[in-house]
Amino acid sequence: MKGIIFDFNGTMFQDSHFHEKAWIHIIKKYSTKAVTEEDILHKIHGQTNDKILTYFLNETLSEEKITLLSNEKEAYYRKLILNQPDLSLTEGLEELLNSLLQRHTPMTIAKASPKQNVEFYYNLFNLDRWFDKEKIVYDDGSFPGKPSPDIFVLAAQNLKLLPKDCLVVEDAISGLKAAMNAGIGSIIAIDPEGKNQPHFDQNKLTYDGIIKNFNDFADYM
Repeated sequence: MKGIIFDFNGTMFQDSHFHEKAWIHIIKKYSTKAVTEEDILHKIHGQTNDKILTYFLNETLSEEKITLLSNEKEAYYRKLILNQPDLSLTEGLEELLNSLLQRHTPMTIAKASPKQNVEFYYNLFNLDRWFDKEKIVYDDGSFPGKPSPDIFVLAAQNLKLLPKDCLVVEDAISGLKAAMNAGIGSIIAIDPEGKNQPHFDQNKLTYDGIIKNFNDFADYM
């Protein structure tokens, strides 16, 4: 392993329930379609906004409408986040990132959400302590979302590494599939509440370890 690629939402920051709440708000507002637990697991987590919106609302949504609805959802999500006290990164992550920085380990973030959220997190958590913003990969509409491999292939390229020389940390089924499809050398699944492993196993996803937080992450390195 020469470099590390982190997913962000649900991996570096435990905010999955806020994204779920924001998406349910938007879907209920603009659609009569019910949102099931299976939908949340397979059709929301790890997916790009355009895929979520066209699935739940209308397959023929215009790009302009997708942008408007996406911006509305992300604004609602950020409002939810900012109303929370004592926001912090996943347990053990800051210590890990400091250690990786001291070792000069190449690392970046590959996330399915849009640029405005990158700026939001970058400022909220002072991510410039560890990450070069220019190397972060996010949903800019130029490549298909997870489970397509593109996001991790691009992240590896930004680190000037081959996918097989990288380790990916992911929390979503679509993200684990994307890492496998990209030929990532090592894949660590994170499951903070211990509830997703049966779904990972059911979908025949292979990974090199599963963690609840980053306290013991060094054991997998």
